[in-house]
Amino acid sequence: MDYDQLLDGCCEVGRQLLRFGGEIPRAEDTVRRLLAAYGLEGEVFAVPNCIWASAAAPDGRVHTRMRRVPTPATSIEGIERFNDLSRRLCAQPPDDPAVILARCRETLEGMRVYPVAVRLLGYFVGALFFALFFSGGWAEAAAAGLAGLACGACLTALERLRANAFIATLLSAFVLGVAAYGPLALGAPINIEVTLAGGIMVLVPGLVFTSFMSDLLTGDMLAGLATFARAVLSAAAIALGAGAAMALSLRLFPALAGCGDTVPYPAPLVCVFAFVACLGFCPAYNVQGVGALLCCLGGALGWAVYLAVSALGGDSFTASLIAATTVAAYSERMARVRKCPATSYLLVSLFPLVPGLTVYQAMDHGIRGDTDLFWATFFRTFGIAGCIALGLLLVSSAMAVWRRLRR
Repeated sequence: MDYDQLLDGCCEVGRQLLRFGGEIPRAEDTVRRLLAAYGLEGEVFAVPNCIWASAAAPDGRVHTRMRRVPTPATSIEGIERFNDLSRRLCAQPPDDPAVILARCRETLEGMRVYPVAVRLLGYFVGALFFALFFSGGWAEAAAAGLAGLACGACLTALERLRANAFIATLLSAFVLGVAAYGPLALGAPINIEVTLAGGIMVLVPGLVFTSFMSDLLTGDMLAGLATFARAVLSAAAIALGAGAAMALSLRLFPALAGCGDTVPYPAPLVCVFAFVACLGFCPAYNVQGVGALLCCLGGALGWAVYLAVSALGGDSFTASLIAATTVAAYSERMARVRKCPATSYLLVSLFPLVPGLTVYQAMDHGIRGDTDLFWATFFRTFGIAGCIALGLLLVSSAMAVWRRLRR
């Protein structure tokens, strides 16, 4: 057997999982299992942009491969397809290792991708319904939807030009801020805080804000620090871009002052807003088929639990912890039913719990020079992210123990 070719194929499967946003432990475990299917005990190590694997052949010779991972572009379809491919390869390992690379190419060619127009519509719908989710009126929702659409168009164009991720996020956030302040400059009486918060959800990197804490809590320091750096850079790019737009708008139109009114929607309607808002993000993360509806149902379920805990007197940290635990348990269950990674559900279902509004508030306080409020909001944001990460970790640890007991 050509063990070099075998390592090439195994590393390619792990590389594609990382490329489409899969977790580092998942990619490492996948490569390890593929090697074990051929009777080899492999050593695997991965970071966000690279994966190494080595294994000793029966003759004692050690074979090693390293593959660089392209800039991650989250695609739930990609994660699910390559996870399914790895399951089939482990169940029936091909005699010729070259078949693994051929099946990787077939999997890539067979992937479904949403058209650009559908993705842009998703940005519009997601921003619009998150503005309603944050208690905005229909005027704020329309303004947020248009801002999200402009931001999504800018982000899509820069991604096609292969612009640096930090610069792409920064420029898209600037376009978002300008588009959000546009209706206010034209005299529309909108709550600019709700409008910007709804639009910013288009750029919030979802699971990144919580996954780095999960990595740190599980002891994977290198992966945790790498993901932490990515989360901080994303937050900084959003703050700089949107903050620059806010500062420019206030300088050009010093008299701008939106209304501060919000709409007290009933709790069931807010959960509906969460469901539809999550649906808007499915094209951006390439969630296909019935999985999209199940992801959105998880988002509505998580927010329903959050509201129930808050109604019983729980603070935002306790409510976030219990709601995240519920979403994680739901995701694990759906993953077992559909034979796909739980990440497929967590990524979208956690959006209503991600502290998008507090990200905007921290940015606003920083721009206005209110240092005390900035730091208080900043630590509250990361405190909520930590509670969400702890909820996910509790469920994943419990599931891992249960699987070992079953074996």
